[in-house]
Amino acid sequence: MNNTLKVSKYLFRDFKNALLIFYGIILAIAVLMAALFLNVISQESGNASFGGFGFSAFIFLFVSGLNCFKANFKFLQANNISRKRFYYANIITLLSISAFMALIDASMTKVLKLIMPYEDIVEQLYKNDLFFSSFIWSFALFTLAASAGWCITMLYYKCDKLMKTIISFAPVLLVILLVMLNNVTEGALGISIIKSLTVVLGFTNNNPYTAALSFLVATAGVLGLCYLLIRRIAIKD
Repeated sequence: MNNTLKVSKYLFRDFKNALLIFYGIILAIAVLMAALFLNVISQESGNASFGGFGFSAFIFLFVSGLNCFKANFKFLQANNISRKRFYYANIITLLSISAFMALIDASMTKVLKLIMPYEDIVEQLYKNDLFFSSFIWSFALFTLAASAGWCITMLYYKCDKLMKTIISFAPVLLVILLVMLNNVTEGALGISIIKSLTVVLGFTNNNPYTAALSFLVATAGVLGLCYLLIRRIAIKD
């Protein structure tokens, strides 16, 4: 376990500079938002409102997941780190960073609320402004984003050019297929999908914990696929 934590600590170094830059930008934007709000107040207009930074963190973690495999995999394999240890170390790293960013996001929400009318994504979607709700929902979503990025980059690394092309166009083909099936079923498929998403994402009763559970279940599935992939991936130049 100690060796796995050491590998995880090494992997975290790749994120450190990116995190500093990301939160430097977020802090600058937050200061600009606060200044803008104070300017609005000075002009006696209290209708301004501001949204959350959670989506930016989601994109950051997805992109980070896309970039955390190839170089580290080759380097650690060259240094006799087993695939299993590399796999678990990556999970620890992604979970830790997701939890850290969720904590920052939830804390920033509470601070900004003291200055201006500010709502994070959870409050906008579920009308829920509890710190714990925001943290759990964000943690689950961020973990899914990072895991999905990691899984996609492994798929691309494993596949040849033809399979990479197929994977790239698969989402477009899936959308086209769903649209065609929806037309055949006279809209019934689309209504069924929307109803299912409404339940899975907790919109039926404004419950962010339902969505968080769905995100975590999806993450477990993605990480299971990652495990199957990493066992069979050959080292490439």
